[in-house]
Amino acid sequence: MTGLPRYLILDPNAATMPKPALRERQATRLRAMVRYVYDNTDFWRRKFEAAGLTPDDIRGLDDLRRVPFCTKAELLDDQLRNPPFGSYVGSHPTHWYKMFSTSGSTGRPLWRVFSSGDWDNVLDRLHRSAPFLPGDRVMVLAPVDGLMGPTAAAEGASRRGAMVIHAGRFDTRTKVDLIQQFRPTYVMGAASYMLHVAEIAREMGVDLAAQGVRFLTSVGEPGAAIPATRDRLARRWGATIGDGFGLTEIFPLGGSCPHSVALHIPDDLVITEIVDPDSGKPLPPGEPGEVVFTNLISDTQPLLRYRTRDVARTADDTPCACGFTGTLLVNSIEGRVDDMIWYKGINLFPSAIESVLRGFDDAGDEFQIVMRGSDASPVLVIRVEPRSPTSTQGDWPKRLQAAIKAKLKVRAVVELASRGSLPKADAGIKARRFVDERNTSR
Repeated sequence: MTGLPRYLILDPNAATMPKPALRERQATRLRAMVRYVYDNTDFWRRKFEAAGLTPDDIRGLDDLRRVPFCTKAELLDDQLRNPPFGSYVGSHPTHWYKMFSTSGSTGRPLWRVFSSGDWDNVLDRLHRSAPFLPGDRVMVLAPVDGLMGPTAAAEGASRRGAMVIHAGRFDTRTKVDLIQQFRPTYVMGAASYMLHVAEIAREMGVDLAAQGVRFLTSVGEPGAAIPATRDRLARRWGATIGDGFGLTEIFPLGGSCPHSVALHIPDDLVITEIVDPDSGKPLPPGEPGEVVFTNLISDTQPLLRYRTRDVARTADDTPCACGFTGTLLVNSIEGRVDDMIWYKGINLFPSAIESVLRGFDDAGDEFQIVMRGSDASPVLVIRVEPRSPTSTQGDWPKRLQAAIKAKLKVRAVVELASRGSLPKADAGIKARRFVDERNTSR
C-alpha cells in the first residue's frame, strides 16, 4: 500500500505564497494523492480504469481535467454497496478516529470518517486563521452530535485556548439566557438562525447588542455575504460579521476576512475548479458555475474533482488586501445548483431575493419563495412574515414587489404571511426557502 506524506499544515507562509509556488505545491500533492487513491481504494481504481487512466498519466495540474468527476450520488451508492463508509476509504480501520454525517436535508446522509491524522489536519487548518485567544468565550449554536462543522469549530476554539459554550442542545430562548449569563465574545451559527435568535431575544426584551458579542461567524448559508443580511445581523447583535465555509465531504475550507466577503480557499490543501453545471466544462474567473474540489491532504476519504453543487465564481489571481494568495470565491457561495429557480428566462437564487428583502425593516426574518401556476404559466410568489403586528400596515409589500422587479428583472407577487406561520430556521440545518406548488398534471 502507498502511504500519503504527512504535510505541514501550519506552514506560516502557505496563505501568502506566490502563485507559481502554490501551483507547484498543488501539482506535487496532486501526484501523491492520485497514486495514493489508486493504490489504496477500489473506488478510485475502478474510476481510473474506466477512464483508461493510470496514476502516471496525471503529471501536473493541466492533467487533472482527465480525471472523472465524483458526485455525492456515487458516494452514497458506494456506501450502500460497501457499508458503512464505502470503498473509497484509504486508511486502515485502526487509524479511524471520528465519524460524522452530512445533514441529510436532501436525502440519505453520507457518512464521513476521519483518521487521527486527518483530524489533526482539520484543526491545524482552523488554527491558521482562527482569531480566538485565551479568555475568549465561544458559543457554538449548532449541535456537535454527528456534525463535522460545529465539532471542528468547538475543538479548534479550545485548541486556541478559548472556553467553548456548547449551546446546540438548548432551545432558542435558553440560548438567549445563556448569552446573557456567559456573555460570549464569539458566536457561531447559520445566518438565518442567528437572525431568529435575535428576534426571540427582542420578544424576551433582551438587547443582544449589549451582551458583549464581538464577532459572529455564519456557516452553512450564503447569508453573511449578502450586504443587507450582514447589516441586519450587525445591527441586532452589535458585532462584526464573518463568513465560514466547508463541506463534510472535504473539511472546513475557508472564510472571509476584514477586507473582503470573498471566501479564502487554501490552494495548498485543495484544488478549486468552477465548471458549467450542465456540460462540466471549465469556466473562467468571474463566471458563475459549480464549485469542484480536489482534496490534496486527507488519507481516509479523499475526493478528486468532487462536484459540490454549490455555485460561486473565482476572482483573478490578484491577492486579497489581507495578503492571501489562494483562491478567492467572490461574493461567497451564491446558491445551490439544486436551488436555482428558472423563471421566465431568468436564473434566480434564493440569496438574490434575500438581498432585496433584507433591505426592508418591516419584513420579518422568515420568507418563502413559492412557485405557483403551471409549467407553461408560472407565478412567482414571495411570502414574507411582518416583523411586528404594526408591520402589517403601510405600503412596504408593494415597494418590496417593485424593488424585486427593478433589481432582479422579474415580476413577483409579495404576500404577507401571518407572524409565526412560516418554517423557522434551525440551529443545525440550512434554511430551505423554495416551495414548488405548480400544477404539473397534463
